[in-house]
Amino acid sequence: VERLVDRLQSSTLLDDRRDACRALKALSRTYRIEVGAQGMDSLRQVLEMDRTDCEIVGMALETLFNITNPEAFDDEVEKHGPNAKIGEQFTEIFIKQQDSVGLVLAALEDFDFRVRWPALKLLANLLTNRPKDIQEIILVSRMGVSRLMDLLIDTREVIRNDALLLLIQLTKGNANLQKIVAFENAFDRIFDVINQEGGVDGGIVVEDCLLLMLNLLRGNISNQNFFKEGSYIQRLTPMFQLPPESEETPSAGWSPQK
Repeated sequence: VERLVDRLQSSTLLDDRRDACRALKALSRTYRIEVGAQGMDSLRQVLEMDRTDCEIVGMALETLFNITNPEAFDDEVEKHGPNAKIGEQFTEIFIKQQDSVGLVLAALEDFDFRVRWPALKLLANLLTNRPKDIQEIILVSRMGVSRLMDLLIDTREVIRNDALLLLIQLTKGNANLQKIVAFENAFDRIFDVINQEGGVDGGIVVEDCLLLMLNLLRGNISNQNFFKEGSYIQRLTPMFQLPPESEETPSAGWSPQK
């Protein structure tokens, strides 16, 4: 690990640094503690210095995603027990350096799937491990919320759906973030996703949309007024129409999820 970190840090050839980063990524599940302890600064440096190269940035983000994973990997449970919280400790180290989260948010701007998806997954790890800290950092970050909102119009469903889950987590219990998200066109975007997913007949994604909407409205007077004045209540009413009963489906009511 030490040799690979040294190559990643000091090699002048991009191909050589890519190879080192690829090898660190491969080791970052089995030897998470070693890769995290010795390589975090170098990986962070890649996000800063190599942002034009999607391949190496994507690998660095994937490696950081493994290092900060809130779950304990199988080998770790045997070595350190199930409650070691290794991912949480590495998250703390990562966010101590100013602008680390800013670099991850900046990576979300890149449309390349190899960069955008691992950046989103890494941000979700950080938020799971240190929710209050990440909420505060995103709150003061200039473009943080609008970058996340842009992900809801990404045509790749896996990114859009993961962004929904992240926003549900981000808006929990933080009225200021709820307001900013709402004023970044959240309700329009949420209703667009609901319509794309088939409205009330949609599945888990529609449920996630409604959970996010509930987060934005529950106990937040400012957002409730915005919702009423924006004629969004009218957009909710079609969701309450029950399908007509017929002989084939005599009790065509709602499933528990609905």
